[in-house]
Amino acid sequence: MRLLAFDKDGVATLAVRRGDEIVDLSVAAPDLPRDVPALLALGDGIMEQVAAIVLDPPAEAVLSPEGIRYRPAVWNAPRYLCCGLNYAEHAKEGGREPPEHPSIFTRCPQSLVGHGEPIVRPWISEKFDYEGELAAVIGKPGRHIALGDALGHVAFYSILMDGSVRDFQRLGTQWTLGKNFDDSGSFGPDLVTPNELPAGASGLRLVTRLNGTVVQNDTTDTMLFPVADLIHRWSKAMTLLPGDVIATGTPSGVGYARTPPLFMKAGDVCEVEVEGIGRLRNPVIDEERGTQAKAADAAETTKAAGKQPAARDKAAAPARQPVADHYHQPALLNSILAALREDGKDPDNLKPQNLIGLGEMHIRGHEATRELAMQMGLTHEMKVLDVGCGVGGPSRFLAAQYGCHVTGIDLTEEFCKTARDLAERVRLGDHLTYRQADALDLPYKDGEFDAVWTQHVQMNIEDKQRFYAELFRVLKQGGKLGFYDIVTGEAGEPFYPVPWAADASISHLAGEAELKTLIEEAGFLVKVWQDTTAAGLSWFEERRKRELEPGFEHPALGAELFLGPDWWDITNNLYRTVAGDRIKVIEGVCWKLP
Repeated sequence: MRLLAFDKDGVATLAVRRGDEIVDLSVAAPDLPRDVPALLALGDGIMEQVAAIVLDPPAEAVLSPEGIRYRPAVWNAPRYLCCGLNYAEHAKEGGREPPEHPSIFTRCPQSLVGHGEPIVRPWISEKFDYEGELAAVIGKPGRHIALGDALGHVAFYSILMDGSVRDFQRLGTQWTLGKNFDDSGSFGPDLVTPNELPAGASGLRLVTRLNGTVVQNDTTDTMLFPVADLIHRWSKAMTLLPGDVIATGTPSGVGYARTPPLFMKAGDVCEVEVEGIGRLRNPVIDEERGTQAKAADAAETTKAAGKQPAARDKAAAPARQPVADHYHQPALLNSILAALREDGKDPDNLKPQNLIGLGEMHIRGHEATRELAMQMGLTHEMKVLDVGCGVGGPSRFLAAQYGCHVTGIDLTEEFCKTARDLAERVRLGDHLTYRQADALDLPYKDGEFDAVWTQHVQMNIEDKQRFYAELFRVLKQGGKLGFYDIVTGEAGEPFYPVPWAADASISHLAGEAELKTLIEEAGFLVKVWQDTTAAGLSWFEERRKRELEPGFEHPALGAELFLGPDWWDITNNLYRTVAGDRIKVIEGVCWKLP
């Protein structure tokens, strides 16, 4: 059997290839997950269930593959684990001896595109190289997996093109940087079950072509570390998870080892074919040089001319990309529009009340937003800054309910784009402005706003002193800061993952007393400070009670849109964290005194 992932109305969706047709599983089996890791997590027998479903699918589920847009075959793998130097001739062409142990590096989801989609040569390098590879997808979890049992943990085989930016790959002893440029690799098109191939996908011909010319040609039985060996070795260190992708390395013939070197450029077409699996084909385009690149060029020109750039009034805010990455959800706007249609709403004919609660992922949702707004005493002439605005749920409510103008900022550009689109759809574009920015370096002048609003944001901010100093700076004299935030409880760390962090690396919780001191030291006078944890726990318990009622259906516009396929575990962890006294929820209003 062959699975593939394709784009359906902006949402990644699974299908089964059946001859010259594909069967859309979101139609044929709407109760099944739409992504590979979640599907495989259902355990033994799930693929047999899928096979039975596609034997006699409803007519509306059967599609032509012509014109579909492929996603990476596993677009949200827990990990993309890659093996380097796994063919002796490839090691030799790079001036190395065949290694005694496999090398390992990782790729991130943003570095991969689907079959037929363009791969991108970064403007910053001319050394963009091809690497055709066999990939295996883990179906059954395991740790310390015996060599003889290893192949029983494989659910699928596929093809991966491990595009490599060679000069960046060699900036250090680790290769990861050069392997993770955005859209530099590809994965797919099909996921093939092991029963269609020789054991371990051994002995398959692997050919890479650049513009139709063969540049790599070998068989998978010449790998130094076959699939079973990689699984056995790597499982000694880590529990392999359903959906983990193992890229098994590339044979000889890569571009950097040729004389003269052969690197990919715009207009090229790269194809990787593995016998019995298929062909992965991608055109090559050049990355567009945007404003940031031009600014960097200008800075380099200034430096070369011996001039010093003008000093900033304050130190640049530290990069906080891991936080923005944590909140990233692919094609979020399209997912929201599809969920609106599923909920019976016309995305082209919306009113503000149609979106009440959407994106208000803080504890107690819209109830907490309304409560804080009433505490703030907002009026129509006020200019409000919403820090950490997400997709604009609270800001739309404030603009519609109070008539004030709200400016929202967020680290995640995808949130800002989505918020702008939704503001126009509910005809509040004149009252709402959204901008990607960092709360530690607000792009506004002193005293610009009458009120600052923030909900469940400071937990992701380590430099809280700077955070509250920035909020104080942009407020007018007499302005108000309203916040609704999480602080540490008495019983230890949260149960990760939680909505604001997959682990402790980007979770920066402060204690209640510490937070209050930080706010006061920034210059604020605290007027309202109340612990709303009990109300939050009651809210959780009421929701859980409703979910157990017969016929309950999770809302189409629910948490999974923003938290991804693990939304149930994440929200359940949050409930356990609140119930276990591991966090508290504080609501407050503070003034910047004249």
